[in-house]
Amino acid sequence: MYLKLAWRNMWRSRRRTLITISSIFFAVMFAILMRVMIVGIFDKMIADTVSISCGYLQVHHEGYWDNKSVDSTFEENPKLTKILNNEKDITAWTPRLESFGLASSGEQTKGIMIIGIDPTKENTVSNLSKKLIEGKYLDEKDNGIMLAEGLAKYLKLKLRDTVILLGQGYHGNTASGKYVIKGIVRLAIPEMNKGMAWLSIPSCRDFLSTEARYTSISVMLNDKNKVNTVKQNIVNQTSGSGYEIMSWQEMLPELDQLFQAKMTQNVIMSGILYLVIAFGIFGTILMMLNERMHEFGILIAIGMKKGILATIVVMEMILISIMGTILGIAATFPLVLYFRINPLHMGGSWGAVAQQFNFEPIIKPSINISHFIIQGYAVLSISIILSLYAIYKIKKIKAIAAINS
Repeated sequence: MYLKLAWRNMWRSRRRTLITISSIFFAVMFAILMRVMIVGIFDKMIADTVSISCGYLQVHHEGYWDNKSVDSTFEENPKLTKILNNEKDITAWTPRLESFGLASSGEQTKGIMIIGIDPTKENTVSNLSKKLIEGKYLDEKDNGIMLAEGLAKYLKLKLRDTVILLGQGYHGNTASGKYVIKGIVRLAIPEMNKGMAWLSIPSCRDFLSTEARYTSISVMLNDKNKVNTVKQNIVNQTSGSGYEIMSWQEMLPELDQLFQAKMTQNVIMSGILYLVIAFGIFGTILMMLNERMHEFGILIAIGMKKGILATIVVMEMILISIMGTILGIAATFPLVLYFRINPLHMGGSWGAVAQQFNFEPIIKPSINISHFIIQGYAVLSISIILSLYAIYKIKKIKAIAAINS
């Protein structure tokens, strides 16, 4: 009966109810948008960085990460391949053969990262073919090379020009070769865009004299929050095989620290936003209670107990809060989904700052449903807690004064 009375009371004054619902609606919307935008920026930044560099997880020979020497390679292993293929949370993986070297053209020379790739598998991890701006993507038997756009500009090279690579091969062999440029790739991360080159794995093995060996296998996951679980699964299955499994947090601690710092900052900003939201909702609740003082006075005067009246009013406010929260989540999701498909490009000073931190200047919000639920729950909780003020207010009502108000 109380619930039925509360529902009817809500719609006795549609204007007042709609104003209250609107305040909660916009509070939920702003809270969700702020959270998904910040998380989305850093999710993309992390994904862009790890897909090109190390993956969310990397499998390599024990000790490789400390010296990154081509001597710390490992042979192809069907057992490892089977383990990676059977792990349900792994979306893609690719073997790589990496080495530092020099790229030279005329009088221009630059230290670069040379990466031997399996073109098909690499594309599932880094979408490298989609980053191609000129030329053709490598195939498995290609003897050509792809250069990052910034590196090509520095060396003053274009398609079908020749670049000379120099480095140190396996077990101290001298590595050298001349390669025709088959493609030019534009990377979202400016620092990487200035110093990377890709060969097919057969060409890179010939260059480094490694035979059928890899320096690492980069692994991508469907959820970066499952990194530690998947890592432990692989560790358990490869124990004693001489492999070392590292997460992106271990390999890129600076990026992880930046992410954690921004998430802490976001918590503080969310706290400030919740405080503003609380004042806005409380103001709406006060308006609603003050408008109804005359009504409350009459109900108390004719014999309604204050406890029952307070219960009905609180239930009414809880219903309004639930409606505002659900509508806020429902309206925000399509908006977030739209900007997920059509990301916002940051221009001007914001874009310049983004490039200084080596990530693409676009905002691609997260669509993780947990952000919607958590923010909606937080605003709903604030609304319900503030609605309890009605109990105090009604307990203090004096019937005659309220009737004459």
